[in-house]
Amino acid sequence: MSKPTKIPSAEDIARADRRMKERFRGVDEVRESVLGKFTGLCPLHDFHLLPQRDVDFRAYIFFERHVDVDACEADGISREIVDYVYSELERVGRGGRKDIVVAFEFDSDEDVKANFEGNYFLRLR
Repeated sequence: MSKPTKIPSAEDIARADRRMKERFRGVDEVRESVLGKFTGLCPLHDFHLLPQRDVDFRAYIFFERHVDVDACEADGISREIVDYVYSELERVGRGGRKDIVVAFEFDSDEDVKANFEGNYFLRLR
């Protein structure tokens, strides 16, 4: 005989919803702030920030072309973005640089098109 499936109660669903909202609290605000500051200053194509299980957050920075990844690393733009992400996370109440771990991944729209059929969902998995 198989075990009966437990159907979540309204309280279970509400608790899960509160946890999910807390995990994503301030993430959209940080994303918009990073895009607003760096779009036009560098070849930034897109930016995503996602809560994770292995670290607190994973930040995905996408430049236009693959050569931009190396160029932005060489001229210090990548470091500026890292510092800004930490400062924005602190501003929205997610913790200071000493308190949270953010894993940064730098990539390009060019690579997403070539290796993931242009699908950012596949790239972020």
